[in-house]
Amino acid sequence: MKSGTHDSIQFPPVSLAELRKLPSLLKRGELQLPMGKRLLVALCIMLDDPRLVATHSITELAKVTGVSPASLTRLSKLLGFKGFVQFQNLFRHSLSEPGRYYSVQASALVNPHEELSVEHRLTRHLDTQIDNLARTSAQLNEQNLHHAAQLLVKARRIRISGRRQSYGLAVMFSYMLGLIREQVTVVGAAGEGQAQALAELGPRDLLVMFGSEPYSRDSVMLAQVANQLQLPLLALTDSHHSPLAQLAQSSLISCNESPLYTNSMIATQFLAETLLLQTARLLGDAAVQRLSHREELISRLNDEF
Repeated sequence: MKSGTHDSIQFPPVSLAELRKLPSLLKRGELQLPMGKRLLVALCIMLDDPRLVATHSITELAKVTGVSPASLTRLSKLLGFKGFVQFQNLFRHSLSEPGRYYSVQASALVNPHEELSVEHRLTRHLDTQIDNLARTSAQLNEQNLHHAAQLLVKARRIRISGRRQSYGLAVMFSYMLGLIREQVTVVGAAGEGQAQALAELGPRDLLVMFGSEPYSRDSVMLAQVANQLQLPLLALTDSHHSPLAQLAQSSLISCNESPLYTNSMIATQFLAETLLLQTARLLGDAAVQRLSHREELISRLNDEF
């Protein structure tokens, strides 16, 4: 049985969210475990659908994942669990416990034992956002940014998706990108479902997805199906371990820590605007001409003063 810790994960993992980091760490070479490709694929299948592990026996699960029961036991012990039962309990506990992300954040915010002035809270919030922006900028390399911008320039059609809080980011990004190129819309904006949006896309198109922890199941499923259909996917998310980043051809990462009761979107918006700046530069005169045409229409409609 393995025990101990890594910078991003401990053995055995204490939560499903922590366990989800493992495939990314292995693929990026940041963690070494004697785990073959088939066993890693089996683990990814289980992480994609935790109910499989929670509701199936080890024999049934082995058939679904394409490995032997003995391999599942070996995987469990490799991850630091005493055996498959303890491994399975992690999944069962995750499904039985309601998500507490937002209420836990809010509880810390309204803690009656923490008497802080408005000025102190403002300073702390400002410092957190400055740190988020600095770390987001530091991990953004030129090659990744250029590749993401190239995807936005070359795609025939672009559909942008975000659920819950990320929907606002998707709408804003769609509007700003639509100013400099055509064929840009938000998934679901016209009332169509996700299936309709996917049906309209092909290998020359692009799906852009916004999302951060806690991840929307709808978003992850959309990314999974897009991946199965081999549709190009660009993710703006909060971690290389994010299920969206794992499925994307290109991903840009922002830091979203916040004393607020939900994730901060400031660094993600900064990342999106940085990407749009690079995209506009690559589009060159075409972007200028499209903006000029937009300005002419605004003038005709007398829509600004």
